[in-house]
Amino acid sequence: MQTFSKSYRLVKIKYSAKNLVITLNSYIKQLKGELQGLYNEHEASSISELFVLEILNISRTKYLIEKDDSIGKTSLHLLEEKKERLLEGEPVKYILNKAWFFDLEFYVDKSVLIPRQETEILVNYIIEEASNIKNPKILDIGTGSGCITISVKCNVLDASVFAVDISKDALRVAIKNANIHKVDVCFEQYYVLSAKNLPLDDRFDIIISNPPYVTESEKIQMHKNVLDYEPNLALFVSDDDPLLFYRYIIEKAKYSLKKGGQLWFEINENFSDQMLKLCSKNGFENNVVIKDLNKKLRFIKCKR
Repeated sequence: MQTFSKSYRLVKIKYSAKNLVITLNSYIKQLKGELQGLYNEHEASSISELFVLEILNISRTKYLIEKDDSIGKTSLHLLEEKKERLLEGEPVKYILNKAWFFDLEFYVDKSVLIPRQETEILVNYIIEEASNIKNPKILDIGTGSGCITISVKCNVLDASVFAVDISKDALRVAIKNANIHKVDVCFEQYYVLSAKNLPLDDRFDIIISNPPYVTESEKIQMHKNVLDYEPNLALFVSDDDPLLFYRYIIEKAKYSLKKGGQLWFEINENFSDQMLKLCSKNGFENNVVIKDLNKKLRFIKCKR
């Protein structure tokens, strides 16, 4: 995640009908300049283009053809109206209510984390494993937007898929996304740190979880737009007990997985050794840590 290494000053520019003709290309370039107070040059460039093209519903191909055309007054007003949120640091995907994950488009708002590209690796592994099981039963603990669950179901059609989350608002988003993609997922509200067993009687072939794993002390490394806008409930865990969620999930998984069933986690790279020991201590076998696209120790696979 992007961190701050220096202080910046945002320069906000307001356009009006009195300004000179504003083209798509010039608006994007100007917005890129304004955003470099929050993001590096590459990020500012991609965010600026995404923001303008999505707000105006213009395809990339159409933009390349019409980039020197002027922006109409109505379109300009719409861009300016939403630009303030962007310059205040709100993630562009929350402004657009759109995020892309595993070649699928998901609705997102501030009640759920924005899906991360590295998590697509986890989904790819789950799909490979589930495809080798007849009518697999899969559970996602802490589903958030539902991006993991729904991506798996879209690619493993014979799977029975279940998902739980503590947040009613997150479940609302996940259900919305399941409806958008026309997939059948059973959603339940559930607090994994409670003493209650999982609210499902089934035994599962695969359990997946991407629980809070960023420690409080690691906040300083995170970008302002993550800290200020994404739900802290889904991100952070105490430095005193960084494996809290994993312990509870592993304990419940021991009784909810079929014999030979798989438990998959996304993890904090700083605790990979402790996670391997925790899984082994609880009777899991063939425990393997897998690296993400940045070669960080990011996922763990365990077998019951």
